Amino acid sequence: MESTIEEGQNMVKGINRNDIAAYFAGQAVGNTSLFTRGTGKVLNPNLELLFGGPQLRQFSYNFRFTPREAREAREVKGIIKFFKKNMAPDRVEGRLFLKTPNVFKLKYIFKNGRQHPFLNKIKRCALTNMSVDYTPDGSYMTYDDGSMTSYNLTMTFGELNPIYQEDFDSSNDMGF
Repeated sequence: MESTIEEGQNMVKGINRNDIAAYFAGQAVGNTSLFTRGTGKVLNPNLELLFGGPQLRQFSYNFRFTPREAREAREVKGIIKFFKKNMAPDRVEGRLFLKTPNVFKLKYIFKNGRQHPFLNKIKRCALTNMSVDYTPDGSYMTYDDGSMTSYNLTMTFGELNPIYQEDFDSSNDMGF
């Protein structure tokens, strides 16, 4: 603890009022080189590694669908269409404004539909990217009805809120 305080005191020794003013002026106008031009100094990039603010996590999932009959092919088509539709914005009447796309609550299910106690939890997410490979086997193949013999679905979800320490306080599982 004492070494941390000492390190902090060493960092602020060479800072004067003009340095602070130049730094914040550059931040305010979106020109980070203003600080360097005004003072002849650059900010130590090692300090930025310590903490730059909370990060929003992303989760990617890959699913391989290989329908064996027409009913399964219709089900796969419905699943793909569901995700495509729900990641798209919705237009309101008059079409001047857009509504945000739907959000998703993802969880790893364990016994009786409960959250898996040994896997991470995920906060509410938006589907930020999705791609469908209609020829994952490297060639175009269909059944008689035109449905593909295989599909590879890749989805990326991004959490809408960051994780904070208090999120871990009320849970008896792995946490976030």
